[in-house]
Amino acid sequence: MKNPQTTLPAGKKTASPGRARWWILGWLLAAMMINYMDRSSLSIAAPHMIDELGLTAADIGLLGTAFSLTYAFFQLPGGWLTDRLGAKPVYVMALGFWSIATSLMAFGHHMWHFMVSRILLGVFEAPVSPTSAKIVAEWFPPRERGAAVGVYDSGSKWGPAVAPPILTFLILGFGWRAMFVILGVLGVIVAIGFWAFYRSPEHDRRVSEAELEHIRAREEDDNAPTGHIPWLKLFTKPQTWAMVLGFVAVVWTLNIFVTFLPLMLNDIYSVADAALGWYTAIPFAVGGIGGILGGWFTTKYSKIREHLAPLACKRQIAAVYGGALAICSILVGITTGHFVLQLVAMSLALFFCGALSAVGWSIPADVVTGSRVASLGSIQNFGGYFAGSLSPWLTGILVTTTDSYLVPFILGAVVAVIAGIAYLLLLRAPIRVADSSPENGDVTS
Repeated sequence: MKNPQTTLPAGKKTASPGRARWWILGWLLAAMMINYMDRSSLSIAAPHMIDELGLTAADIGLLGTAFSLTYAFFQLPGGWLTDRLGAKPVYVMALGFWSIATSLMAFGHHMWHFMVSRILLGVFEAPVSPTSAKIVAEWFPPRERGAAVGVYDSGSKWGPAVAPPILTFLILGFGWRAMFVILGVLGVIVAIGFWAFYRSPEHDRRVSEAELEHIRAREEDDNAPTGHIPWLKLFTKPQTWAMVLGFVAVVWTLNIFVTFLPLMLNDIYSVADAALGWYTAIPFAVGGIGGILGGWFTTKYSKIREHLAPLACKRQIAAVYGGALAICSILVGITTGHFVLQLVAMSLALFFCGALSAVGWSIPADVVTGSRVASLGSIQNFGGYFAGSLSPWLTGILVTTTDSYLVPFILGAVVAVIAGIAYLLLLRAPIRVADSSPENGDVTS
């Protein structure tokens, strides 16, 4: 007999009545790419900043950790504000102000200048992922969210992939300071466009009545989350901690690559500036493909195994991706000195990192009702970045003291194994509570 908390009625299929909902992913993808280009800009400029200003690898790692910690802590108010004020205003303000923070890097001359800029970047980038998850929850039914999240979340890999060749070109042509300004202007332009053109499904003229009904459809079973859970009570649920522990693996791995990949290739293989951007782009491009394919496979698997609830399918897939990420992380460490092999290992690690991230961001809407999707997503991201913020700092210290990248990637493998186990053991059912109405202005409601 099947467990009613993990099964669905067989033979239940819904035809797709339109495609307007898929176009919305273009905005989310563009903003996510800019988001991660802004983060990656430090690693691209790092060799020039070290030469010109006398900074060290440990300084660059500290700047990465300062961003990650700030980004982590501001997840919580960012997600709550999104659920309270709505996705559009929070998204536009975040994108505009983080772009300004990126431009401020161009005017720095001392370590504290750059520290302030990276902290501001962390503050204003914090709402982007939980807000994106909320937008997907508003535009897509449960079984399509894996593919949808995979598309926009792949921007977290496409951004670092296109950043090296583009930003290296800008640095060689205009200098590293001008690069930060150009990135900031690009972000402000996208923010203005999003404000002008984005609409909710109910107010978008491209959405037909049939498609709107399709978007609003949920599985008619006992597996859907129900009720409004108080914000603080989210921290008492095992589902929340499964998502947090799972996302630590994504952030740990991604932070190392975003902060140190160009430096790794330069330090280990003495790759010249002209080629550095292209070689750096390869693993991140593969990571972007991993995000799209990982999300697509999640949706495909969910439809094939339609007797299982979407959440049950996703926790199984997330555990597999976590194990694969662990294996690839070890391979990155042990192939040092073999350029092609290590580049392949890096690419595979980011492939499964992207796939795991896509699954992770499709889960919040299957665990809680719409009124708490951004809040739960922000808690997931907070935990991931709070713990994952240690990876740039530890990597910088270990590289400086041991002249090796082996240990950080072994630690990343351990974290990935823990992630897979957490998904399997703790993420068994959605949160279902007696319905209650939140009180305006009460953060605990």
